[in-house]
Amino acid sequence: MNQQKWQSHVSAYEKSSQSKRAYTHKHNLSYSKFLYWHRKLSDQTPVPDAPDFVPVDIKSPAAPTGNLGVLEFPNGIKLVINSPALLAEIPGLMGL
Repeated sequence: MNQQKWQSHVSAYEKSSQSKRAYTHKHNLSYSKFLYWHRKLSDQTPVPDAPDFVPVDIKSPAAPTGNLGVLEFPNGIKLVINSPALLAEIPGLMGL
């Protein structure tokens, strides 16, 4: 069997979910020869020069603008609001 045939077997094996032994048994191949060709052809697999990168745009969170409000509850607990988004949610939370 030539290198091209072994390459097709190695490629087919890698796409399968079988073990090497099961693949060689199913295709009537010599297990030891398959190991040789798998190792030889896997070593020839070209390695890309650089991995593919995906650009990522990172936006820093808005800096706190200071205290926008303080809610004081009768039990003495204070809720300090320093986020415009949280401040916008307060009326809905209080049923206003």
